[in-house]
Amino acid sequence: SRSASVSSYQPPTPCDANPPPLVMRVSLPMVCLFHSWTVSAAKINTIITDSDAHTTLETALTQAGLLDTLGGDGPYTVIAPTDAAFEASLTDLGAANLAAVLARDDLAEILEYHVHPMGKVDPLVAGEIDTMQMMKATVTVTGDVTKVVGATEATISSKVDADNGVAHVCTDKILLPKPIATVATENGSFGVLLEALTKASLADTFGLKNDGKLYTVFAPTDAAFTAYLTDKNITKQQLLDDATLGDILKYHVVSGKTMASGITAAAEVDTLFTGNKLTLDKAATGGVTVNGYAVATVDVLAGNGVIHVVDTVLAPGVSAPTTTVAPTTAAAAEANGCAAATMAAAAAALVVRLA
Repeated sequence: SRSASVSSYQPPTPCDANPPPLVMRVSLPMVCLFHSWTVSAAKINTIITDSDAHTTLETALTQAGLLDTLGGDGPYTVIAPTDAAFEASLTDLGAANLAAVLARDDLAEILEYHVHPMGKVDPLVAGEIDTMQMMKATVTVTGDVTKVVGATEATISSKVDADNGVAHVCTDKILLPKPIATVATENGSFGVLLEALTKASLADTFGLKNDGKLYTVFAPTDAAFTAYLTDKNITKQQLLDDATLGDILKYHVVSGKTMASGITAAAEVDTLFTGNKLTLDKAATGGVTVNGYAVATVDVLAGNGVIHVVDTVLAPGVSAPTTTVAPTTAAAAEANGCAAATMAAAAAALVVRLA
């Protein structure tokens, strides 16, 4: 019988150089076909769609236009939070319910932070891992406990292999990228800015609990504030006590995420300081300017936007001084010649009087 022939045959490889008897040859394709079917895996998007524990992730990926992406060739490594993980993260996000999470402007940023688009990583090993969101996450391994860490820690509980990669399942938290406030704090160059944001009750605007708003911040360094205080002849405390402090800070912030590559020509953009605009431009050297000042460092990424580092405190109506270039036209040369002749004549007259 077929069952007897299958159970009695154990081939070294599917391509045995010494084929079995005829009855075994009939059974072999059936054995190989069954084996192929049992180990075949679906694409990651199908695994998520078919999982009863990942309905929120499916909804979020669909809304962000990423579910089909995870059906591509990949290979991808996905940190796949369950419905329970989303529920457990509501407090971290300051969200009342899952509907509020799905309504966030930074939803795609959060989801992309769960995807490593450059290969199948299995097992996860300690170190940094790139993400589709472009920020790095950190993998920690302590004994048999593996966590992926950003602004939150997601503990890996299991994995599911896929045709186009692997899904590492987490049930305790979703993986959140660090927000602007955290990135600025860890940078170490923005102490005065952070102190001012706290004093002006704006710090939460750039944290996780900001309803998912995205911002572009032109962030003055501590050195920039030192120069500003010297120029204004005021102390830091006087700055912090200034009634217009909030407006000063808001003038450095633009709604939405604007990367340097998105600044291709001179353009005025609205700031959070209502009615006041910044002028952004691409410098001749390939860098970016704001109100004529060179941006020192562009594209410092955060989960809810991007920081561009500036070496000056910006103010409405104040632009970088321009360098005056000596005119080179024929008329200018002639004017310079006349001026030189006049000066020579005056000098000669003076010599005569002294004589």
